[in-house]
Amino acid sequence: MKNTVINSNGSKWAGEDPDSIEKLIEVLKNNTIEERFFFWVDKRYLPKGQKPYFCCPISEDKFNDEEKHEGFFNFFGNFEEISHVFSIDTNDPKIIRELTESIQKNKGWLKYYNKNLTNQK
Repeated sequence: MKNTVINSNGSKWAGEDPDSIEKLIEVLKNNTIEERFFFWVDKRYLPKGQKPYFCCPISEDKFNDEEKHEGFFNFFGNFEEISHVFSIDTNDPKIIRELTESIQKNKGWLKYYNKNLTNQK
């Protein structure tokens, strides 16, 4: 079953509906994802024996506390030029493809992904 949850999308006041995925795709075209959303998760914060891993605005959702979400991805971040926080969980292949392509074309991805991937601590 396809399922998409928009946890946040856009700078909204409490009770306001989040922006659409289409709006996020527009924002991704014109604004740079912040560098702080490309990072290594240190082994000190992981279960014993789990290796550190690289985290970026496109992440497989393996660690949901409620249940394992096989096939789900979490898309998250914010931007340097504007505040438009986003966090979207989905297992819908069409949405996964659209968001993955849009994020990988983003100036922040092109600028920070490889830089931070190679800077493992």
